[in-house]
Amino acid sequence: MNRKAKALNRINNALDKAILPENQEDLTNLICYLRVAELSEYDQEFVRRDLTEMVLAAQQRGEGIRSVIGEDYKAFCDDIIASLPARTRSQKVLAFLDTLCLSLSILGAVSLLFADGTLALLQALFARQPLHPEISITLSTVALTGMILVIAPALVMWICKKSLQPENHGRQFRRKAFLLGAGWMAVCLLVTWFGRGVLFTAPIWAVCAVIILLYAAHRVLDNLEL
Repeated sequence: MNRKAKALNRINNALDKAILPENQEDLTNLICYLRVAELSEYDQEFVRRDLTEMVLAAQQRGEGIRSVIGEDYKAFCDDIIASLPARTRSQKVLAFLDTLCLSLSILGAVSLLFADGTLALLQALFARQPLHPEISITLSTVALTGMILVIAPALVMWICKKSLQPENHGRQFRRKAFLLGAGWMAVCLLVTWFGRGVLFTAPIWAVCAVIILLYAAHRVLDNLEL
């Protein structure tokens, strides 16, 4: 998120605090739907500010969010999206690379923290034994990383796209979300159990360097003005 979008995001976060609880869920669903639209981050925050100010004005008049949005939230958002320029190809590529670098850096840090080699290194360090600063990269680590990078964005996209459909706010939708979550956990457990074989080992310092470089790349991409 570039500087202009970040500045607007801070303003929007401050405005959100004045939204009444009875309007908060509907406004959140509207914003979720906009987040997966083909709009730049700045345009998303710009629309978010307008929506929030509209709801705040309605609250001052003693009215609810439907008085300014109408009954068909999805049609309202689709009209807004259609009136704004779509993200360019370069914006899409940079956004993808930014998300990829950030995701890999986080997943790498978590994997490093819980790796057997890290625990063995700490034990040897405290026991003043010879150090062997290497970690083992297992099949499950690689497989789970790939699955998370593919499935997590698709799941977020699905939830946000469905956020404005009334039938997705009841018990049936919660049951469906629960089953998806349970299925995902079951698959992760199976992959972890059957993927314990070591693919290769790597020095911990090299893994740390890769994680730092990935996060640094995210910071650079995140601050690009496009």
